[in-house]
Amino acid sequence: MCGILGEVAPAGTAVERTEAQIAAWLAEIEHRGPDGQGIWRAENVLFGHARLAVRDPENPAADQPMVTPCGRYALSYVGELYEERSLRDELEPEVRARTGGRGFATTCDAETVLWALAIRGPEVVDELRGMFAFAFVDLAQRTLHLARDPLGVKPLVWARTSRGIAFASEPRALVSHPEVRCAPDLEMVAAYLATSRRTLAGRTMFEGVESLRPGDLVRVDLCDARPAPVRVARRTVRPIESSPDAAECRRVIEDSTRRHLVSDVSLCALLSGGLDSTILTTIVAGERPDLATWCAAGIEGGQEIGPDPRAARSVAAHLGTVHTDVAVDRSTFVHEWEALVGHLLQPLSTPNEVALSETARAIRRSGAAVAISGEGADELFGGYDSALAAFATHGSLADPPIGPARFHLEATAWASPAAQDELLVPELASASTFVIDTYERGYRECVDRIREGGAALEAHLRLQRAFNLTALLERLDAATMRFGVEGRTPFADVVVASYADGLPMSSKFDVADDGAIRSKIVLREAFGGVVPGAAGSRPKASFPIPFERWSASMSDRIGASPFLAELVQRPALEAVAAEPHKHWKLAWLFANLALFGAAAFESERSTLAGAA
Repeated sequence: MCGILGEVAPAGTAVERTEAQIAAWLAEIEHRGPDGQGIWRAENVLFGHARLAVRDPENPAADQPMVTPCGRYALSYVGELYEERSLRDELEPEVRARTGGRGFATTCDAETVLWALAIRGPEVVDELRGMFAFAFVDLAQRTLHLARDPLGVKPLVWARTSRGIAFASEPRALVSHPEVRCAPDLEMVAAYLATSRRTLAGRTMFEGVESLRPGDLVRVDLCDARPAPVRVARRTVRPIESSPDAAECRRVIEDSTRRHLVSDVSLCALLSGGLDSTILTTIVAGERPDLATWCAAGIEGGQEIGPDPRAARSVAAHLGTVHTDVAVDRSTFVHEWEALVGHLLQPLSTPNEVALSETARAIRRSGAAVAISGEGADELFGGYDSALAAFATHGSLADPPIGPARFHLEATAWASPAAQDELLVPELASASTFVIDTYERGYRECVDRIREGGAALEAHLRLQRAFNLTALLERLDAATMRFGVEGRTPFADVVVASYADGLPMSSKFDVADDGAIRSKIVLREAFGGVVPGAAGSRPKASFPIPFERWSASMSDRIGASPFLAELVQRPALEAVAAEPHKHWKLAWLFANLALFGAAAFESERSTLAGAA
């Protein structure tokens, strides 16, 4: 993977940045691409790139930003394509014609994307199977296009400046820009309290810093005096007619996983011992006999916490992988929690991010740079038993007290919007309207997309994917890319998503009359005879650490935070700071906001202005 950033100035005006300023700006994303940096300027456009060399790593021609020989087209790209070979074969004759017979200069997928965009235009994004975010310039057409893959595996954010726009892989790079206003988005603070998500409906925790939503294609007119996006096209996953036959499900997952293995550097797998990671690891181990697997292990009092480490070791022994546990104890958790918020300039979504980050650190030290991970199976195939069961029960009520979208939000909220009146200062009394409206709108969109006769429960599952999966993928990206590790998600793939969307809900999730729950039904059937028995029957679990107790170490930050004092009523702050164990959800959220406020708003972040 890599990191990208860039800037557009008014037409006829060059981007006035010194080499030192650009170097300082690139330093904000160098963790995403430790293998090299590059810049490209033309007229009123600047691109920067930090490279993590996964494909064709020794070839200087694979460095970015990448420009066609004629100089008309330029690309700064992060990602990986999983049907790249066939696309390249289709493009080869035209590429040869345009390069005087030379053809492609690299085996890197970035070059394939560049030529696909140059030859077929930005609409070719509909043909790309993979994870990606990119900026693409056509100097003849005077256009810049920004794009993000349909499932949102890779992030991309942008903001208006006093002169034009700036964009980057992470908010921290934009916040360091002297022309980007660094102020909190207070409605997103309320949304974070409800959902623990730091992006929602294209908004981030920073006012004016917008996130491309999954599938967005944004066109920027370079001729405007103040360039700004003039068109956004949404690309969504299109359902196909799918067979609930277990053999077909297995074929789709195995095919996706094998496609995700393309790499010219060392690759490993994240293994918790649960169903999803075990399915993927079993497939990968069949292709890579020397596969290394990794599991985060919570430690307290010298003892492992929860079933994950033992279960992962059992699966690893069964498959013959080279397995490593990464210990996370209380002191490590607390220290790295603060360090990660300071690095991201964003609050954490869930405690799992700390464990993921520590695992990525160890993976990178081992020499690997690509990790297979299991995000997406629950949102596509009907996991999260208790939540879906609650949605099913609500849907069966003849006269429910609240609508399905509001119930979905209230049932999954960390701090319910209904309770925020007692938490937030009076000036923020209406801030939760944004998250409520977002869920209402999102639910209606999901209902519109399901096929005629689809169950209401299917709309809830689609809503989980729209909001929860995006957050999980952003969490994986942030935690792994902190140490230059590319996380790949074979379940979170457009073909797998299309297959899952085409399945009847009854093949994914079911609640029997006696209350018995069956989740990820077809997935379990497809791999029941393949994965070790214990992994196939394990209940859903999250990274098992007692963060309810460990979070108490940050209670002093809650009461002393100037940032929180402006947002949260004093009685609520005092109650949570005094008894963090009792109010552990609020303690987690408040402590993250306190750390976020200190890192983002209580220190100088203008990297470009400060560079010599």
